[in-house]
Amino acid sequence: MTRATAASLAAMRQRLDEPPPETVPGQLAVEVPAAEDKPPKVCGYGNPRCGAVPVRFYPCGWKCDEHQPARTSRRKTP
Repeated sequence: MTRATAASLAAMRQRLDEPPPETVPGQLAVEVPAAEDKPPKVCGYGNPRCGAVPVRFYPCGWKCDEHQPARTSRRKTP
């Protein structure tokens, strides 16, 4: 090992032993709001609305298994 390599490794070891800085340059602390309480999604079929839960999202909106846009071989949700 050359002197330059040994000196470089010693400097790196010394740097690793130092405590981390209080703030990291370029990094900002962000306040993340708590999750909002939202009502569950319900089936939007019919007038008045079906209101069944659970539902899946389709391009035509939130639908339950009974009102899905096309009969498919999907497994029924429990």
